[in-house]
Amino acid sequence: MSKWFHEHQGRYQVLIAEMDDTIIGWASLNRYSNRCAYDGVADLSIYIERSYRGKGTGKALLQELEQIARLNQFHKIVLFTFPFNNLGQGLYKKCGYREVGVFQNQGILDGKFVDVMAMEKVL
Repeated sequence: MSKWFHEHQGRYQVLIAEMDDTIIGWASLNRYSNRCAYDGVADLSIYIERSYRGKGTGKALLQELEQIARLNQFHKIVLFTFPFNNLGQGLYKKCGYREVGVFQNQGILDGKFVDVMAMEKVL
């Protein structure tokens, strides 16, 4: 984890959401690619603790992270989500993200292949 945090400085930042001294969520801008042609594109990671989902924490983190992305000269944010993550996709779509496509058998979850949906937002 310390290596991951060390890599998230400067343009690639991490935001933490807390309530009553408890971390309830986080979001980060990650390097999309090491190729300089993609320096204006950030990859988004976001996690909200289950009992806090659907209560505005994700939206607040996402909106703040988009402002940080703009200030750091990113012109686009991409993200990857499971197609069955309807709550997350609802948030992303409300915030202006669009579905780009679905990678079939992209990952493994609980020992089974899962598809992964790509989404993007031009800032």
